[in-house]
Amino acid sequence: MEINFKHDKLVLNLSVDENSGERLISMGALIALAGYILSGPIGFLIVAISGAQPAWVSAGVFAAHYHWVQDIPFYFGFLLVGGMFMIAAGHFLNYRDGNAQIRFHLLLSVAWSIVFASLITFNYICQTTFVHNLALDYRPENDAVIAAFSMSNPLSLCWAIEMWGYAFLGVSSALMSGYYSRKNPLIQKLLILNLAVSLFSAAAIIINVHWMMTIGGLLSYFFWNLLMIVLMMLIYFNSKRSISV
Repeated sequence: MEINFKHDKLVLNLSVDENSGERLISMGALIALAGYILSGPIGFLIVAISGAQPAWVSAGVFAAHYHWVQDIPFYFGFLLVGGMFMIAAGHFLNYRDGNAQIRFHLLLSVAWSIVFASLITFNYICQTTFVHNLALDYRPENDAVIAAFSMSNPLSLCWAIEMWGYAFLGVSSALMSGYYSRKNPLIQKLLILNLAVSLFSAAAIIINVHWMMTIGGLLSYFFWNLLMIVLMMLIYFNSKRSISV
C-alpha cells in the first residue's frame, strides 16, 4: 500500500505488488503450520504429560482437575485460525488468471474463512478466559454454564461449534482448490480431501456426539492433523517457488 501526496490532496493507493499475495500465502502457511503442530500433536503431549482431564463426569470434577496448562492447545489454535485466514486472503489477492468462476470461488473462500475464524475464535476465547475463570473460581451454581461451554464435555455447545467451524474451513479450502488446477494438482486434491474429512466429522457428531471421544474419533483427528500439516508444507513450498521465479 502506498500513500502519495499530490499538491494539496492525499492519494491512497491500495494496489499491491506482484508478489504480495504469494508472500501472504507463504507467511500464512507457516503460521498455520505452527498452529497445527503446536495445538495438535505437541499440545496433546503437553496436556497428557502435565495431567489431562479425566472423562467428563461433572463440572465439579472438571474444576477439581483443571490446570491452565490444559488451555495451551487453544492458545496455539489462534495461530492456526490467523494463518488460515491469511492463506484464503492471499489466494484471492494473488489470482491473476482470467477465469471468473475461480476468482469468485476464491472470494467465497475468504467469506467462509471469516465464518470459520469467527466461530473458532469464539470457542478458544471461551476455553482460555471464560471457562478458565469459572474453573479457577469454582462455584456449584455455575455447573450448568461450565457444562455448556467446556470442551471437556462432549455435549457442550463449544464442541458443536468446533466441529461445524472446521467443516466451514473445509468448505473454504475446497473453494481454493481451483487456484491449483494448473499449478499443483496434489494440493488441489488435498484441499478437496480436507472438505470430505471435515464434513464427515461434523456429520459423525450429529449421529453420535460422543464419537470424537472414541478411538475412531481420535484416529480421525490425528489423520486430519497430519493432512493439514502436509498441506501447509506443500502450500508454503509452492508459494516460495512462485516468488523465486
